[in-house]
Amino acid sequence: MEKKINRLAPVIWGSSVMTAISVLPLINFINLFFCAGIVIGGYIGVISYYRQIHDTSVRLTYKDGVIIGILSGILSAVTVSGINIIMLMYSKANPVTETMSMLGEFGKNLPPEVNTQMNKLADEFNKYGFSPTLAIFTFISNIIIYPLFGAIGALLGVTIAEKRRKDTVIPS
Repeated sequence: MEKKINRLAPVIWGSSVMTAISVLPLINFINLFFCAGIVIGGYIGVISYYRQIHDTSVRLTYKDGVIIGILSGILSAVTVSGINIIMLMYSKANPVTETMSMLGEFGKNLPPEVNTQMNKLADEFNKYGFSPTLAIFTFISNIIIYPLFGAIGALLGVTIAEKRRKDTVIPS
């Protein structure tokens, strides 16, 4: 009897790793290095899938890896964006005014156009408890970045898994 392959589990594993690394304090600094946390999530998703199919006749392809990485990235982007909005809504601080005051303390003068936009974002935070404009911008950037880097991590995972498989096969 052929082993049943769950194709959703690797996506959930990859997305969970991406989300955890992106949301947890201090650990999220990993993403400063070329979105390494997101790449790791795509890699973990592919390795999870590879472990499922290891003892079957199913072959791991680059297409499988890219699909796992992209879907993990999309799921994680939506989750991280939602968590960020919830955290901002329950936070008493206005991050825009804090950013502007920190820049002022460092002696950085922003152009007047930037100051105008920052003041609009700060007003949105004061009015709604979060900034819809900033939330939409963050979501759009996440929905591009997470699947892209997730796919890169997944491609690395497929390459490494295939290399391991070729190294363990005994030539006849």
